[in-house]
Amino acid sequence: MKQLIISGLSIILSIIFVMACSMPETKIYSLYLPVENYVTGTKTDASIGIFASAPGYLEQRYIAYRNSPYQLEISKYSKWESSPDKMIKEAFKDSLSSSGLFKDVRVINITLSEFYLLEIKLKRFERLDEGNDSFGDLAFDVELFSPDGSQQYHDSISKKVKLDDRSFMSLAKGLSNALNESIKEVTNSLVGHIKQ
Repeated sequence: MKQLIISGLSIILSIIFVMACSMPETKIYSLYLPVENYVTGTKTDASIGIFASAPGYLEQRYIAYRNSPYQLEISKYSKWESSPDKMIKEAFKDSLSSSGLFKDVRVINITLSEFYLLEIKLKRFERLDEGNDSFGDLAFDVELFSPDGSQQYHDSISKKVKLDDRSFMSLAKGLSNALNESIKEVTNSLVGHIKQ
C-alpha cells in the first residue's frame, strides 16, 4: 500500500513537472517614447494633475487584440510592463514635465485645488486585425479643466498605425509612435488654453 502511494505521488509529480516545462514564456513589452521638449519658449506658473480612466481590460497588463469589431482577445503570456492606463498617464507626465509649460506635473487620483486637471479617457490601446493587415489602434478623449473646474479644452484622439506584422513587438513600436504623435498634438494644443 505504501509503495502504491509513493508510486502514485511520483507519477503526479512527474506530470506536474512536464506540464510546467511546456508552458510558454511570459513576455513583457514596453513603450519607447523619446523625451522631447514639445513646447518651446512657453512657460507658466500653473500646475497640472493628470488623471486617466479606461475600460477594465485596459486597466490590466495583458495585451489585447481584436480579430474583428465583435471579438477582443487577451494574451495569456504577453503583458505590458504596466497597464495601458498607467503607461498613458506616465507618458503625459514625462512629456509635460519636460516641456517646461507647467511648474508642477503630477499623476493624481483626486482633484487638487489650484491645479489644472488633464483628464484622459482611454478607449482603445490594442492590435486590430483587418484581413491580412494589422494595426496599432489608440483612441482616447482628453479634457482640460481649470482650477475652478471649468472645461478649457476637449479633443478626441484616434490613431491607427499599420504594423509590420502581427507580433507584439511590432505592436509596441506602433503604439509608441501613435502615442508620441498624440502627446505632441495635445501638448501643443494646451499652450493656448492655459492662463499665463
